[in-house]
Amino acid sequence: MENLGMSHSKAEAQIPLVDLTDIRLLARARVGDGAAFELIVRRHNRALFRAAMGVLDDEGRAQEAVQEAYFSAFKHMDNYQGRASLKTWLTRIVVNQAISIKRRQRPEISLDEKVTFLHAPQLEWDQTVTYMADKHTPEMAASTQEIKRLLEAAIRRLPETYRSVFMLRAVEGMSVIDSAFCLGLSEAVVKKRLSRARDMLRKDLVQQAESQASDTFEFAGRRCDAVTSHVMAELMRWRIIKSD
Repeated sequence: MENLGMSHSKAEAQIPLVDLTDIRLLARARVGDGAAFELIVRRHNRALFRAAMGVLDDEGRAQEAVQEAYFSAFKHMDNYQGRASLKTWLTRIVVNQAISIKRRQRPEISLDEKVTFLHAPQLEWDQTVTYMADKHTPEMAASTQEIKRLLEAAIRRLPETYRSVFMLRAVEGMSVIDSAFCLGLSEAVVKKRLSRARDMLRKDLVQQAESQASDTFEFAGRRCDAVTSHVMAELMRWRIIKSD
């Protein structure tokens, strides 16, 4: 384990901040290094936002929870002993902040806002939907965005108890142990809820796919133009139609 109280040496000072571990960045932050604070925030923003969304399902309140979590963590940096990773420690704090915000908010109808969080390098549930396409064409890019929209909407429809686990385990790729720590659950409960969340998502996505089946396999744009031009050219070559 790295020494949490160790000040950075001259040799370490030559290392770019982005290459430093969280522990080294925290050591710098503890002595007031603003750049270290900023990098910690940027490095963990997405993970904390996802964790907050798992509890709140409201972008504005999730952002509020993330900010409050950073404020709380940075005010009590000495409480971090290094028994868990900094990411896990921060995630536990943001989950607690999100729960606190949820408890004090007045009931209201939640707006179906879009959240763009499906950029994780790994998704444990990729067997749910397999999508193989050339994303570089306008048509495929549009299809990719629609698939993301459907996935995000389906995740947001999960009950909070399942969504919070799914966001940490499947979307963020956090381990069972760390997820259990952050949510205050047993490992067995985390596994059970993740399995149930996957089942609920599969059912939801199948229903969504069936409802939109009539709009799939569009053949328009450049592909339509290319085939039409080719067929017309061949018909003219075969003298089936006359040229002008």
